[in-house]
Amino acid sequence: MESVEPHSRNLRVHRVADRPDTFFVTKCVQPRRSVLAAEARGIICSAFRDCAERRRIILAAFVVMPDHWHGLFGLLEEWTLPRFMHAFMSYVGGRTAHLLQAQGCHWQDGYYETRIRSAKQFEYVRGYIAWNPVRKGLVDTPEQWDASSLQEPALVSDFWPWGFEQD
Repeated sequence: MESVEPHSRNLRVHRVADRPDTFFVTKCVQPRRSVLAAEARGIICSAFRDCAERRRIILAAFVVMPDHWHGLFGLLEEWTLPRFMHAFMSYVGGRTAHLLQAQGCHWQDGYYETRIRSAKQFEYVRGYIAWNPVRKGLVDTPEQWDASSLQEPALVSDFWPWGFEQD
């Protein structure tokens, strides 16, 4: 039996993420502790803003929580998910490393992703992202959370360029 190195790059070998598509992505702080204060959340929000404004992604939703972030976005033509995440986290990691290290934390190796296949799944994930701070007891309504796409409505696309499979 072949030995497989238990490393996240091996988990990514057969991903279907090597083409433009719509993805739900989660990136966590390790160990999972509430260390993403306002400054760190602002850095991540600015990264999403920059990517949307520079047309690297089409943004549907994002939220930055105290110990992780979620994004729902479509990659534009030249971007694959591994390439995009490398660029995105190079920016975010470089600007948040000192904040996380001061708390004894770091960004997880890798990320969790789901390719969105249906309009029903797309709407469910968008709602899940918006309501995450409410479910965690941080605010009473999604609009009250300071680090989400609800605070940046001009960045969110009304038009979605990719069709989905039938629900």
